[in-house]
Amino acid sequence: MTYRNHLIISAVLMLMLVTGYWAYDGSIVPASNSQSPIIRQDADYFLVDALVKEYDLTGALHYQLKSDSITHYPHNDNTLLQLPVLTNFSDNGQVTTSRSENGKLLPGGKDIELWDNVVIIQSSPSKKQHADVHSSENPLKQELRMDTDFITISPDLEVASTDRPVLITNDTGETRAIGMTAYYKQGRVQLKSRVRGVYEPE
Repeated sequence: MTYRNHLIISAVLMLMLVTGYWAYDGSIVPASNSQSPIIRQDADYFLVDALVKEYDLTGALHYQLKSDSITHYPHNDNTLLQLPVLTNFSDNGQVTTSRSENGKLLPGGKDIELWDNVVIIQSSPSKKQHADVHSSENPLKQELRMDTDFITISPDLEVASTDRPVLITNDTGETRAIGMTAYYKQGRVQLKSRVRGVYEPE
């Protein structure tokens, strides 16, 4: 075999190897009969001026959720809320009202996220009145206000938590902190870090 013929055969073999590599590398995709399931990401229901109420085992109103609109997405079971107002009614008569510009009911419907201008106000019935806390005839006295930009609330447990900056104000002053957990029933607030307060004696 001459040297020239040897070079030609080598070139042909090299060409075959390169062609086979590109075919194996993905240029040729084998046909498949299986198809990926199509997941719809549009809403399956939409409510305007919605009001949801939850009662305890004794039949007393435990909490209620109002929202200008409620939009549910089945692909992730999230429910978006516009201008939500969540009101918790504790056994001791304390009423905690949480409002924001936006919110989301998480999958399972147990926890709610609120964000954008979140305001939480804890109030108690007037000491001179002992009527039903749900009655409009029973005035409530504001005791504590909490402002933040994001919070997660568990209405059933009456617990709210955030890792964002928070401002807490009451009759005697104000407190700022990074992160907070509020226990509605116990009337207790646990601050996480960088706590600063201003106290104004009466």
